[in-house]
Amino acid sequence: YFKAFTKQFTTGENYQAGADRELQTVRQMMIDFLQNHSQEVRPPACPPLDPVWSSDITSLFDKNSHHYTAIVFESNSSYVGREVILDLIQYENIVVRRALNSDRAFLEKLGVPSVPSCYLIQPNGSHGLINNLKPLRSFFSSYLKSLPGVRKKLLLPLQLPAQENKEEGTEIKVWKEFDKTKLYMADLESGLHFLLRVELATHKTLEGAELKTFKDFVTISAKV
Repeated sequence: YFKAFTKQFTTGENYQAGADRELQTVRQMMIDFLQNHSQEVRPPACPPLDPVWSSDITSLFDKNSHHYTAIVFESNSSYVGREVILDLIQYENIVVRRALNSDRAFLEKLGVPSVPSCYLIQPNGSHGLINNLKPLRSFFSSYLKSLPGVRKKLLLPLQLPAQENKEEGTEIKVWKEFDKTKLYMADLESGLHFLLRVELATHKTLEGAELKTFKDFVTISAKV
């Protein structure tokens, strides 16, 4: 694990992923890294993961906003809220927060019968519990992504940093925006490189059916 903004040389910190070695365990451990990290110097792309108080939620009611606000009510040991927050960081027109179920009276006032539950505040200030949703991360995230106006953020082309003492008249190069639906020469070159220099290198010798397959592949490659 490498912390953001580390200035001194480090080989990283090693962590055991738990005895079960399950994906969920690793994911939860990484969420803990992010949350603990944010208390020091939070990486700019990392949203706040700490729970909000009931008073903070009340202040959002009956106020017009340009975005939706979703609040995942959950228990202290639940990771659903933080998972949904991270699922939605690439989407605009929605902000996701989490709140704990410690204030029982407040939950009763909002009509939240059980946790985890997802509560939605509309841009016009109206609010209410999202009903008929299974209390799972996948259902919460899918529903929020489907709201009108909620869409994936457009990634702006990256600009290369300006070189020092650059000659006059030289322009800053802007990276091309690649179309993911197309196949580029760089993809083909990368594939050939991996096949010939990595995959093929795992075989000390080629003979029989394997050798014939490789010869056929070279013949087809030469033709196309």
